[in-house]
Amino acid sequence: MEAPELTLWNLLFWGVASVLKFVVTPSAMIASGHSAWVAWALTTSGSALGVLGFWHFGKWWFQWLEARMGPRPDRGKRIFTPRRRRIVRVKNALGLRGLLLASGLISVPVAATLGAKYFRSQPAAKYLLMLAFALWAAALTTASWLLKQGVS
Repeated sequence: MEAPELTLWNLLFWGVASVLKFVVTPSAMIASGHSAWVAWALTTSGSALGVLGFWHFGKWWFQWLEARMGPRPDRGKRIFTPRRRRIVRVKNALGLRGLLLASGLISVPVAATLGAKYFRSQPAAKYLLMLAFALWAAALTTASWLLKQGVS
């Protein structure tokens, strides 16, 4: 099978796909005939750009909400629902490591926004999230490539 041509539109398509549907993008790229290196590089760069974009957007979004709603004392005591209790329990138990481990299974926008919300005070969190997506991309690309080699 001949390798597909990498045009600007093709690069943009795969970059956006890696942000929106990170888990399936490496497999789709391998299935469409791209090499494993190209699939990994495009998935990693697309997800890294997505992390940067959504990290700063998420940070801005939560700051805007806080400014719009006012400081916490003005809004009254927070109602702690069972759902919020579960979210806090998971965040406290797993922390940044949990987010990094789950980042490949949840989407880039969700992982980056959660990182910006809960871990923006940790200086390396954004870069660790990008590294986690690069490692996830390597694992997913390798698995897809090995599966394709076994099938063909």
